[in-house]
Amino acid sequence: MIERIMKQAIMNRVLYALLPIVLFSIFLFGWKVFAIVIVSNLAAFLTEFLFIRKKKNGKVTMAVFVTGTLLALTLPPTIPLWIAALGAVVAITFGKMVFGGFGLNMFNPAILGRTFVYISFPQQMTITWLKPYTLSSFPGGLIRWTAEPALKTSATILGQLRNSGATEYSMSNAFWGLIPGSIGETSALLIILAGIYLIITKTAKWQPMVATTLSLLISSLIFYPGSDILFTLFTGGALFGIVFMTTDPVSQAKGKYAIWIYGILIGFLTVFIRKFSLFYEGMMFAILLTNAFMPMIEYLIDNVITRKPEVKKT
Repeated sequence: MIERIMKQAIMNRVLYALLPIVLFSIFLFGWKVFAIVIVSNLAAFLTEFLFIRKKKNGKVTMAVFVTGTLLALTLPPTIPLWIAALGAVVAITFGKMVFGGFGLNMFNPAILGRTFVYISFPQQMTITWLKPYTLSSFPGGLIRWTAEPALKTSATILGQLRNSGATEYSMSNAFWGLIPGSIGETSALLIILAGIYLIITKTAKWQPMVATTLSLLISSLIFYPGSDILFTLFTGGALFGIVFMTTDPVSQAKGKYAIWIYGILIGFLTVFIRKFSLFYEGMMFAILLTNAFMPMIEYLIDNVITRKPEVKKT
């Protein structure tokens, strides 16, 4: 089976960047999160294998493990394992293979899978969350399957802020990752370090990260005047999406102008959806909407806005 995997160095580097986040998440929430990551990856691998198994020299791409890991890290630590597996099957089937396989997909597969799970299983995705183990509770989740029942909560920071305008967690908690949330979205510090690593190793472009971050912060100032805009960046899936989702080399915008528009749209739509919709989190919907409109925007940029006038020969 190993020989049926296509080596991709760039995807390996993404997995290296995700590894510290996975390990820290195990400490925060217990070993069940590792099981979620494994199940998601196995389901993603088997799904792609079934599609390519009869193709001559067909190989499963390393990208499938990036999709499986990213999807798992966007799910709550309480998610049933079978739902994680189903999300991975949908991510690979409808986010990748229906378009023809790796390099041809229009949408970010991990985001598409997460959106499917979010819409199909709202109770499992939004009702119950785990409070993480603190650093003082070491070894925390490293010796437990999951957090104790006493550590369950019904709201993340975004939920608390939207419902009451206040939260019991500090900015320091959000920065270090000691807050309830999806498996890999809590620690702003680790995500920022991962982003720096991806840029230094030229695994990901910095433009979509910067464009999305600036747009999100400016939009937060407009829609949430007087509030601490860093909470908007450090909580929910915003920062994780900025570093790992907007930089997807296949579904991100192409061209020096389009890539900035791409980031600006995602940042604005994330805050807009958070503000005016029923959903606490807007990053996943913002990315999918932007993925859908970018081909048209890129066409307008290339053929209307930046097109050089033809010089008539005399």
